[in-house]
Amino acid sequence: MKKWSILLVIFLCIAIWQTVSVYHAAVESKQPLIETARKRAEEKVRFAHIDDVYTYYGEKTYVVFVGTDRKGTKKIAWVPEKKGRIIVKRAQSGITREEAIKKLEAQRHPQRIVSVKLGMEKEVPLWELTYIDQNNRYSFYYISFEDGTFLKRYSFQQ
Repeated sequence: MKKWSILLVIFLCIAIWQTVSVYHAAVESKQPLIETARKRAEEKVRFAHIDDVYTYYGEKTYVVFVGTDRKGTKKIAWVPEKKGRIIVKRAQSGITREEAIKKLEAQRHPQRIVSVKLGMEKEVPLWELTYIDQNNRYSFYYISFEDGTFLKRYSFQQ
């Protein structure tokens, strides 16, 4: 009986160690991406303060920074993970997060909104809204950042 207890404790220690190891590997891989993107964003805009950072995984991976520049203007920078054009826009040139949510609620009537983040597809800045729909499906709704027009949506089947 004592041998089984010792083996169980060893097994639990190994399981905990592996869980912590996987978690750290997942978190650490995102930090260099954000730091590299922040340095690249400095080429186009000097943020005095960054309010939000989004990582968007679409056809290409983008890191999106929302912040205030040194002149006090709120700006958004879309930085591709690899080489590519960095796009910077004034925040007031597009719709806000709240306006994007209102459009989703008016069109799709979600049960619950999971996340709202900025992204980019084919050099079109967009809002990606992830939600649970009326049929209890995990769904995505994409609208243009500039004017809030519908771009696409899709849902996972149950």
